[in-house]
Amino acid sequence: MKRPGLTGTLTGAMLTAFWVLLVSAPACAAPRNTTTMAKPKVDLRQHPTGGTTPVDVAVGLYVTNFVGIDETRESFEVGGYLTAKWLDPRLALPTDATAAPETRTFRLDQLWTPSIESANSISHKTSQSLLTADRNGLVTYIERFDANLSSDFNLRKFPFDTQDLRFQFHPFISAASEFRFAPQPLPSTGISPEQHTELAAWHIQDLRYRTEKVADDRDIPPTSGAEFQIRVIRRSGFYVWKIFVPLLMLTMIPMVAFWIDVSQFDWILKIPMTMLLSMVAFEFAIARDLPRVGYLTFLDVVFLASFAFCFLCIFEIAAVFLLQQHGKRALAVTLHTKGKWAYPLAYFGLIATLAIGFLA
Repeated sequence: MKRPGLTGTLTGAMLTAFWVLLVSAPACAAPRNTTTMAKPKVDLRQHPTGGTTPVDVAVGLYVTNFVGIDETRESFEVGGYLTAKWLDPRLALPTDATAAPETRTFRLDQLWTPSIESANSISHKTSQSLLTADRNGLVTYIERFDANLSSDFNLRKFPFDTQDLRFQFHPFISAASEFRFAPQPLPSTGISPEQHTELAAWHIQDLRYRTEKVADDRDIPPTSGAEFQIRVIRRSGFYVWKIFVPLLMLTMIPMVAFWIDVSQFDWILKIPMTMLLSMVAFEFAIARDLPRVGYLTFLDVVFLASFAFCFLCIFEIAAVFLLQQHGKRALAVTLHTKGKWAYPLAYFGLIATLAIGFLA
């Protein structure tokens, strides 16, 4: 056999070396790549501090429209803007990032947002919302809303009452330790000066803000809450002219009976009886517009006083008639004559006393 030449030997050796390098290249390159692996991305949907430190959240309320206040159901409807701001250091841009925009817009599912809920909301509709962050990582959330809320009405002075309409915001149970409300509201808090904001039956006075500690419950941990209070004063002119004045006139009409001789029993008895029935019909007519509460309001006690005086007038007429029937006409006439002034003075004196007790 022929022995291979030198050229063939060198060619075989070169092919073998090339094959070895080709097979071993990935194994040799792997250690170099492990030192240059990219860092994992930060999940911006998680709490900025991992839940170790609560985030301070400042909130603001700007009312643009009052739809109505229903004291019979103890609720009110309002529209406006809700604003919340908090700092997320993860969104801060480097100082050399001059090409980045001043404000960046995000979707709600892209960032961590505080879980705020309305404690006294009956219904809440968000028509528009915006979530932005500036170069320093300050996150701003704004929403346009229409809401129906319940509130505790103190109607003892009705219809000369003043009410505090409340917006109560609390953290959701699972987020109670993740954030806390700032002690001061945002500068955007206020009430629109436009005419459509006002209500015909109410005068809007001011808007106040406070933070409060929500009492802990057996199943709910203690947490902080924020509350906006809108003070409104009832315009009582409608009730004065449509209820109080007619009611006082109906109560004064029985006074005519004291100017008629006690012998005319049939005639004088018809006057207070007719007015008493008129008061009952009058109260039924306005009952649907009155608050249904389990305590007496000022309007209630005025009605009761008017009913009582009509009843006393009927009782007085029956008493003096019986005195006359038993031969004591002189005493009957004396008592009946004194009622001309005693009746109105006692009635208006009682109304004044009730006004001091209820409205003072």
